[in-house]
Amino acid sequence: MGTSEDSAGPPQVVVTLAALAAGLIAQKLITAGWRFVRGTDPGSDDDNSLPEILVFAAVSAATVAVAKNWATHRAQGATRA
Repeated sequence: MGTSEDSAGPPQVVVTLAALAAGLIAQKLITAGWRFVRGTDPGSDDDNSLPEILVFAAVSAATVAVAKNWATHRAQGATRA
């Protein structure tokens, strides 16, 4: 009564690694965008206002969450078809 490996999808480690990689790439892109717009690394400038910090945190968290979610679904669906 066990399920075959083909119908189970990819191993959980593959899905986890895909989500981790997507999150890291998204974070690097956000940091590069901040550097492009502001000219400094995030958190290195003492002149950042609280709203600016909160917007960066919200955009960063949302982007990483979406990237991880997308990568997880793509990795799970890659072997199912």
